[in-house]
Amino acid sequence: MRVLVPLVFLLAVLTACVGEGKACTLIATRTGVGVEVDPALRAATGTLELCWDNRCKTHDLGLRHGTDGFADVPDLPLTEMSATVRLAGAAGERLVEQSLLMTAAQTFPNGPDCGAGGPQQNLVVEASGAVRVR
Repeated sequence: MRVLVPLVFLLAVLTACVGEGKACTLIATRTGVGVEVDPALRAATGTLELCWDNRCKTHDLGLRHGTDGFADVPDLPLTEMSATVRLAGAAGERLVEQSLLMTAAQTFPNGPDCGAGGPQQNLVVEASGAVRVR
């Protein structure tokens, strides 16, 4: 009986705490930059060069169907940086080489009450070759 009373008390306390909080899933987000390419460009490969704090690094976009890519950038900061999108066709010909300034935004895949996910930004490459932040 002496063991049962503390166990019942502990269970009551734990149950009360769960009721006050918000239920959050374990959904995560990828940290990096997504690039959406207009299909009219017929891009086969692509890279994204990001520069901040006096250093640059080039990331493969892994284009799927020539229209959607994502550069995983684990250390993507929430500060302004230079981004250069380079796309090539199937024969290796340069289709696009455009630079712009961008700033990643913090993501909250489960809502703001459940903590932040990784920072992301999304870029769009139009049929004209112009690149813009989505």
